[in-house]
Amino acid sequence: MKNKKFLILVAIMLSSVLIVTGCGQTANEPNGNADEKIKITIGKVPYPDMWPATYITQQIAEELGYETEIIEADMGLMYQGLAQGNIKVFPDVCLPNLHQSYVDKYEGQFETVGKIYEEAPCGFSVPTYMDVDSIEDLKGRAADFGARIVGIEPSSGAMMQAEEAMEAYGLDGYELLEGSTPAMLADVKRKTATNEPIIFISWRPHTMWLNFDLKILEDPKDIFKTYDCLFGVNNNLKDDAPDLYNFTKTFSLSYDEIENMIAKIDEGSDSKQVAKDWIQQNRSKVDNMLGK
Repeated sequence: MKNKKFLILVAIMLSSVLIVTGCGQTANEPNGNADEKIKITIGKVPYPDMWPATYITQQIAEELGYETEIIEADMGLMYQGLAQGNIKVFPDVCLPNLHQSYVDKYEGQFETVGKIYEEAPCGFSVPTYMDVDSIEDLKGRAADFGARIVGIEPSSGAMMQAEEAMEAYGLDGYELLEGSTPAMLADVKRKTATNEPIIFISWRPHTMWLNFDLKILEDPKDIFKTYDCLFGVNNNLKDDAPDLYNFTKTFSLSYDEIENMIAKIDEGSDSKQVAKDWIQQNRSKVDNMLGK
């Protein structure tokens, strides 16, 4: 119920910004004189794998002299805000497939640039102690595996692919559970502690690969495809913040870098400080990304 109220509040806030900006200037039009820099709003969804890129982008934007704000919402509202201009930068556009429906829905209303990381895997997964290696092995065995597949947030692209996979492989008798990433991980932790069967959705980069012995099931029908993670940027960012725009075109992280940063955040480190530390440790790399 709290999540539902929060999402409704975010939707109202996004709509309010649109109404206000419509009374005199567009949502993407800079305020004041030509020398005044725009405020950079950065989208954040509830998936820890994208938080390092989010907070590094925030640190770089502030280094370049911009005021910043992190805006949290679910995936659907994030793309709406990005298209309308209330979100300037969103470092978590996963293509092809995972977020393709959102990109198609708002075609031409925002731009995708750069590649934060490439060819990331996603799919149905199990602990390594389970005697299944392919999604095909699940057919007709729902009773053996608790008749459930543990999912995540219903608006995620992975859940859309999961539904497609269940139909393609004829996984009758299974229930795909909607929920959240933290709830899914808590379930995995409970089940693996006693070597019980569990099927769930996994992906990289994520700290689950540091914390558990897992395997992604083979997918001979190629429903779950690897994906690249790009920046989504508002159409006006190139003109309003060309230095930050150029950074989004060149910024990249490895799976290991992302997973190690997420692990530090999980252990209690401040997200902004983790981002700041990475920038300091990779100063020459960052300077190259900034064209210095």
